Amino acid sequence: MTCSRPTFAEISEWVADYEKHDHVAHATVHVLPQEDPEHLESGIVAVHLNHGPASIYLNVDCDRKWTAALTERSGEFPLSGGHLIALGEELLTTGRLCEYLQSRTA
Repeated sequence: MTCSRPTFAEISEWVADYEKHDHVAHATVHVLPQEDPEHLESGIVAVHLNHGPASIYLNVDCDRKWTAALTERSGEFPLSGGHLIALGEELLTTGRLCEYLQSRTA
């Protein structure tokens, strides 16, 4: 079976297109090279949350399905109501980016 992932250039273009019309609230988004030696031509989207001690990585598999993985953090992270709302916005808009990438990949 041949793996058909989008290229790093395609993913970078799609993220840039998304950010022209929408954005990931409060977070910083980067497209990084894929570390998997079998798929070096592809990329991964890293979303660094500003209101939570975590990052979300959006990755595409060989079936061209996008999934999100949250980095694991231990311990408590107390948030005020405003920060909790901002974290929710980061998660919601990251989900929208993931859905956008899926629509571009299909």
